[in-house]
Amino acid sequence: MQDAETAIARLTDPAPVAGKYPGPWQSEDVLPDAALSRVSAHYVVDEAGKIYSLVPEEHRAWHAGASSWEGEGDVNARAIGIEIVNGGHDFGLPDFADAQIDAVIQLLKDIFERWPELNAKRVVGHSDVAPERKADPGEKFPWKRLADAGVSIWPEHVATQLDGDDIASDIQLQLGAIGYDVKQTGAMDNSTKAALVAFQRRFRPSDISGSADEETRFLLAAVAHTLA
Repeated sequence: MQDAETAIARLTDPAPVAGKYPGPWQSEDVLPDAALSRVSAHYVVDEAGKIYSLVPEEHRAWHAGASSWEGEGDVNARAIGIEIVNGGHDFGLPDFADAQIDAVIQLLKDIFERWPELNAKRVVGHSDVAPERKADPGEKFPWKRLADAGVSIWPEHVATQLDGDDIASDIQLQLGAIGYDVKQTGAMDNSTKAALVAFQRRFRPSDISGSADEETRFLLAAVAHTLA
């Protein structure tokens, strides 16, 4: 979202005040019969690095929509959602501010301390969990900077040899091993290509064509190995 005010207005779910689920953390001026918005996030981080807490971490927020990761759907039920203010593709995909990324890194470190089961391997983008619907945080998001800070992953050693001649099946196996929701069809179908584009956005943002080129295949093998 292009500014913090818009993000907060959209992502503050009136449902708790309406009695839809427990948690009196929203504004008191929300009417008791307010509709369930089903759009919310736990945190918003603006361009200056200010962090807004909208929903307690122990409660569900509605940010990912229809999504899947590591073979499980309903990502909202098991995720802490962080929305990072940025114009995105609709506004020319502006760069992320340094102060903003510093704040995201610190927020993730704090979350890891509160939730020991969460770690760098569990940090994903909306484009990872819903690649056919979402493109955020986008190819300009500095995933490697997060990895250097210990709150995300980045392949240290890229493979130098590829195994197997069935390229589509190999790609689907590796995407699935990483966590993407792809079926083993043996063909480069639409869902496989969407997942491959999402992978490229994150690990090879210079080319997000969805092409199963050699560099992408090397990176897939390297990331799968990193997560093994």
